[in-house]
Amino acid sequence: MPGFSILRLIQVGFRSLRLHKLRSALTMLGMIIGVWAVILLVAIGEGASREAQEAIKALGAQNVIIRSIKPISDKVQLQGEMQWESIYGLKNSDAVRIEKTVPGVKRVLPILRHRKNVTHEQRDKDCQLIGTFPHYPQFTQSRLVAGQFLNEMEEARKENACVLTMSLAGFLFPGKNPLGQEVIVRGRESHQIFRVKGILEERADSEKLPQQADATGHTILANVYIPLSTFKALYGIKDIDLSVGSISVNTVELSEIRVEFGSVDEVVPALPLIREALDKVRKDKVDYEIQVPINELNALKAQKARDTWLLMLIACISLLVGGIGIMNIMLATVTERTQEIGVRRALGATQIDISVQFLVETLILCLIGGTIGVLGGCGNAAFFHYILHHTTIVTEWSVIAAFGLSVGVGLTFGLYPAWSAARLDPIEALRHA
Repeated sequence: MPGFSILRLIQVGFRSLRLHKLRSALTMLGMIIGVWAVILLVAIGEGASREAQEAIKALGAQNVIIRSIKPISDKVQLQGEMQWESIYGLKNSDAVRIEKTVPGVKRVLPILRHRKNVTHEQRDKDCQLIGTFPHYPQFTQSRLVAGQFLNEMEEARKENACVLTMSLAGFLFPGKNPLGQEVIVRGRESHQIFRVKGILEERADSEKLPQQADATGHTILANVYIPLSTFKALYGIKDIDLSVGSISVNTVELSEIRVEFGSVDEVVPALPLIREALDKVRKDKVDYEIQVPINELNALKAQKARDTWLLMLIACISLLVGGIGIMNIMLATVTERTQEIGVRRALGATQIDISVQFLVETLILCLIGGTIGVLGGCGNAAFFHYILHHTTIVTEWSVIAAFGLSVGVGLTFGLYPAWSAARLDPIEALRHA
């Protein structure tokens, strides 16, 4: 019966491979490494790409981010040789002009930042003081974990209310509830007391915000959010820097303007209009840069596709080497079993029967090696993800492609040995000692 014949072929194949366990294991090693490499490399690449895409998405695909940048030659010397002032960057009028003249703008978020020091009791930390509007969390996809964010009334009254990032709140108030407590924000000329009304988990654009390590080595995102009107009333728009050995004064009305559009399709066409609105009052001076998350996201997706194919190519080289190894071993097996082939031919086995027998043995090697490679690759990816905390994503297509390639490559390189075995002359094979 055909079913019995196939089962018998598989049994004979396994028995033949068991006779040379070490050689069979080494032959499968190329397949194992190749499949393992394909799955693991693709999983690492997918994980890294997912993290980067999530970070860019958090900036908002419907947003345009405009940041103030300091021109190289924009310095005016003040009294004495060690005092300098730079006046540059975005202005309140820029935000108003963009909102009124650029079609499709839903709302605008102005932001002003200075470096300060925040203190509570015996604990203090250098921080970034951020003056902004109440809709900041919606713009940045940040999550309010406790209390409330700033509101319109506090903005109108210029109140000393603040919101802390979650890690900063944990540092300043270990084991305590920070809501309703007071912190002191220390500047060069004045110290101000602020009441904590909320805790924010910053998500968007965090790679561009200052991060510091605490005593245990953990990173702290040290941001203090206050109403923009309060910021300007208490600290003005001049930021004094003493870190370079001289007094450097940077006068910037707004550190950043975020522009939100009604839909993603309106973002790219509006970019020339935004530049036109900004350049209208600037002559040849370039003191801003524009970041478009949707463009970065599209570029990242294209780069991810290229990287995935590159990783696949590298991993497929391992499969190719494994296929060559299978061919070499099967050719050696044909030489060793020449007399056995002659006996089978003498007993009535056809050339097709001999070819199928060797192809079945090759297929067994590929299936076992591919299965071990799949299990190893998935297990290794899980180890990276759950133990080492590096994001890895095992995709179905990578598993199917890796396993399919291992079988395809193995059978392709097994065809020649099987063909060589089938072409042996029965009489000459029986004489082989």
